[in-house]
Amino acid sequence: MPDPRKHVASLIGFEPRDAARRRAVERPDDLQAVLAGGWPPCSRDELATLSRTLRRGRLVEGNPVVAYFMNRAARALKALQQRMARYGKTTSWTSTGPNGIEVRFPLNDQSSLEFKQMVDGNDGRYGAALIGFVTGRLGPGDVFVDVGANVGYISGFASTTGAAVFALEIQRDLLPLIEQMATINGFDLLRVLHVGGSARSGLSMMPRFEGNPATQLDGQTTRFTRNEPHSVVDDFVPMLALDDAFLDPQLLPKLVKIAVEGHEIGVLEGARGIIEAGRTTFVVEFHPDLVALYRRTAEDLLALFDPAGWSISQLGDDGLRPIAGVGDIRPDPRDPNPKLVFEPPTG
Repeated sequence: MPDPRKHVASLIGFEPRDAARRRAVERPDDLQAVLAGGWPPCSRDELATLSRTLRRGRLVEGNPVVAYFMNRAARALKALQQRMARYGKTTSWTSTGPNGIEVRFPLNDQSSLEFKQMVDGNDGRYGAALIGFVTGRLGPGDVFVDVGANVGYISGFASTTGAAVFALEIQRDLLPLIEQMATINGFDLLRVLHVGGSARSGLSMMPRFEGNPATQLDGQTTRFTRNEPHSVVDDFVPMLALDDAFLDPQLLPKLVKIAVEGHEIGVLEGARGIIEAGRTTFVVEFHPDLVALYRRTAEDLLALFDPAGWSISQLGDDGLRPIAGVGDIRPDPRDPNPKLVFEPPTG
């Protein structure tokens, strides 16, 4: 019996999904149209719909290709059930975005408790301007990259738009919180990556037992100059230049959010190709008091974007305010870390 996997590419082909779906409606016995319009499924509903379609009529009878896809669909559904069993049973709290959409967040360890207290301390409007900006710019088919996702607060609201979300976080203990949040909300397009953004890909040491490890990435700051794999007080974290992962046309982000406590310039240096592509908006949480740890200045940040083509703004409760230089950045008594928005040339 021929291996059905060898025929998958030819069956799915390169036909636009919408056109294939229209053809599948007209000819429900056309296996190529059904698969080209429904594989890979982009939601649980699409997964269930495809399974039902493949079970109907002549598409099922003795066809090894159909059996292959049915097996893959069944395994995917089982994996979702296992994910819910692993992550879904947790105490949670709910936060409502500016657009009225609610997202549930786990509440089961000290990190999640402290984050909830921070949100509550801001009358529930913590990050409201950023959430409004992100959700207003994203939609189905877009890619959002959240560098420094923390507990996944912004990633969660970004997921409500239907965009594919990549949550990058270097603190290992926070990863289960993001996984739990994705599971209890059904955010199947949210991928959690244990990785930090940087100017180059590789490994970096990071203290295991410090409250603010993001500002202590060895090899980036002046803390140490060598790697010590036998240290019990340090961990190793994979570092990723965004260009190495997201420069592919299908992965090119519509929006990138960077909140890395002083390392924002290094992250952007690893995204020079994405910047040059001119299709990605960057929202950068700027830490003027921490960039010096990385031997950088505010001018270095703005210099990464060509002022002749890129528009630079500061995001606040009143929306976007254009800035021309470092001197135009205004302190916010409620937010010591200004949110700077870099938008590519239009047209």
